[in-house]
Amino acid sequence: MREVEEKERVCVTSTGGHVASWLVKFLLTRGYKVHGTVRDPCDKKNAHLKKLEKSLENLQLFKTDLLDYEGLCASISGCTGVFHVACPVPIPGSLSNPEARS
Repeated sequence: MREVEEKERVCVTSTGGHVASWLVKFLLTRGYKVHGTVRDPCDKKNAHLKKLEKSLENLQLFKTDLLDYEGLCASISGCTGVFHVACPVPIPGSLSNPEARS
């Protein structure tokens, strides 16, 4: 991956997860601004993200439910790319008709 001269903005889903955390660290060291999706930005399990080098100025966490279209759109707004690392697992019965398409 190239060094970024102008700070491009990218979104990483499920930022608090193991794989995504390493990706965020890598992107921050390369000069990217990162929008990270998490269930709760204030949750202690996401504290390690705020300790990453350059995170104060280049990492913004978004409270996002990946099954909520509008919320996801807000997280990726202004981004030039998305790294979709998350795997949402719906609760059985939470989808009224999983075969339906919008």
